[in-house]
Amino acid sequence: MHTAADDIVIQLRDAAYVYPRSAWQLGPLALDVRGTCMTGLIGPNGSGKSTLLALCARHLRAHGSVQVFGRPAAAYAPREWARCVAYLPQSVTAQFDFTVEETVAFGRYPHTAVMGFLGPRDRAVVERCMEQTELTALRARRLSELSGGERQRVHLAAVLAQEPRLLLLDEPATALDIHHQIALYHILRACTAAGITVLLATHDLSLAAHFCDELVLLAHGSIVQQGAPADVITEALIQRVYGAHVRVAALPGSPAPVVVPA
Repeated sequence: MHTAADDIVIQLRDAAYVYPRSAWQLGPLALDVRGTCMTGLIGPNGSGKSTLLALCARHLRAHGSVQVFGRPAAAYAPREWARCVAYLPQSVTAQFDFTVEETVAFGRYPHTAVMGFLGPRDRAVVERCMEQTELTALRARRLSELSGGERQRVHLAAVLAQEPRLLLLDEPATALDIHHQIALYHILRACTAAGITVLLATHDLSLAAHFCDELVLLAHGSIVQQGAPADVITEALIQRVYGAHVRVAALPGSPAPVVVPA
């Protein structure tokens, strides 16, 4: 029988993380992330968004339970994990000055044979992901020749090329202009329509409210509120958590709240 639990992709129970030589702590907290939807993590600097994503991505080891697709995250073999989960942190350090096409192609590694050669389907996926992120014309350019926003789109294309079931993205739109920010969110909506779950951290409250199905508001390492955007982005909550005087308004024809200075 199908139950609500079947729709949960990420389940955290008593999950916590303490940084060495620091009094700051994430959690312990409980969180359920529903499948095939986009969930946004919002909150001030230092609220725990990046730490929470890193726990879900296995880049940090949590105290407590972190389950992904009904299994402990630690139980996955590396290659199996890479086929299920793709993680894009805030900054990616490139060890070598590869071309755009070569970098995007690395996203196919979990799906290739032992020698790592790309087959026709792999090349088709790389081509599609470069088209989605408007990188086709830059395919032969090296990473050192790109702007910060262009490099961000390359790394996004690489995680899309993994064809994961779960996308974990830490402020993926930060370096992008408004055109590419909106294009990014449309790509992510297309991912959820195709059955992929998206969990992302963002500082843009209005874009998050417009595109995300659910929002999780964090402060001081704890979850303050989780729910539909209209239930999370309220003047009282935003002013209390961010310490900023704002107005939350509604645009005609849109249920998504918009945050503007008071």
